[in-house]
Amino acid sequence: MRWVLIDLLLALLALGGLGVVALGLWRQVKGLGREVARAGAAIGTATDSLAEAHAARPDLTAATPSPPATPTRARGRRR
Repeated sequence: MRWVLIDLLLALLALGGLGVVALGLWRQVKGLGREVARAGAAIGTATDSLAEAHAARPDLTAATPSPPATPTRARGRRR
């Protein structure tokens, strides 16, 4: 009977330890989620301001050259 109580106590301690680890990870994930939301808002603001600047000066598109086309390899056997 004594061994059963010791095993039960060890199991409860292990579950408590897992709970503490899971809680710590949950808090880290929540913190990262807040940082991602802030970064997304900053990127959205920057994108909006760039779109407004682009709309105000439509001549910018003519001054921006498109990148050169990259050649593609022919598929098949090499000889």
